[in-house]
Amino acid sequence: MRALQRAKGHVTRWLQERHYTEGTVIHGRYRISGVLGSGSYGVAYACEDRSDNDRLVVLKRVHPLRGGEQRARLIYERECKTMRELNHPQIPALLDQFQHRGQLCLVMQYMEGRSIGELLFEQEATFTELQSIQLMLELLKLIELMHSKGMVHRDISLSNVLLHQGQVQLIDFGLTWHQNEPREVVQQLDELVSGDEQEKIIRRSLSVSSDFYGMGHLLLYLLYSSYDESQARLNQPHGSAFNSKPQPLSISGHTDEPTCAPGWESELKLHPATRSMLRRMLQADQPYTDTAEVRQALEYIAHSIPLTY
Repeated sequence: MRALQRAKGHVTRWLQERHYTEGTVIHGRYRISGVLGSGSYGVAYACEDRSDNDRLVVLKRVHPLRGGEQRARLIYERECKTMRELNHPQIPALLDQFQHRGQLCLVMQYMEGRSIGELLFEQEATFTELQSIQLMLELLKLIELMHSKGMVHRDISLSNVLLHQGQVQLIDFGLTWHQNEPREVVQQLDELVSGDEQEKIIRRSLSVSSDFYGMGHLLLYLLYSSYDESQARLNQPHGSAFNSKPQPLSISGHTDEPTCAPGWESELKLHPATRSMLRRMLQADQPYTDTAEVRQALEYIAHSIPLTY
């Protein structure tokens, strides 16, 4: 019996690691065009829907690296459920769901946007402080929608926030917490293990503040895109060490207090209200508890920056 289970495990892992090849037709209608991205929860493919005039869609094959079949189904079911319930033009619509050779697949609307990560690190896009705040205001609209429906995304990140012609889009809902569900279910979904960094624990917490925490990290990356390193060097004390590739924030594994490496608060020239808001988002100060507080802060900054800078 154990030998059979091991063999089944090897086959499962082989299937998970093997990508569908270009031109393969899945479920009798979706022709694979290429891989859009892959991560610890699955692989996303660009496809042509042969039953809908070769419409471009996204096929996602769900297979988490840890947790096996049960965790895969939990992630799959909540992603489908969340997209069905949100029904918003800046969130991909769920088009189809099925199993293909024992693997869970869903098909969703193709979003034209590029991820913030792609814009920053591949296209080397830069954002001013005002542009960064305005982007956060647009993202907050989608977070407000989720929170109003009793959902917390819990995975706001560089790869899950897209931008297209100035419009923010939000994707990947496999870790969404529906606040009316038992906490034990989410604990199975998360599968946090001993040694996980404090940042991950905060991001996955069953609280609306986890989304604001993700927003804070995203905002720091945007702000660092226009970081003037040469000016920062001049501002450093003579002989001090300087990290040419600053990391926005690190969390000590022994305390809940955030520590800066080398220190965004000293490196970035920001409006005082932006600095204060970031500290609350990153839980260095009293965390935000609802979207109204965050909106008030963002709108104040958006109106103040043109007058002061």
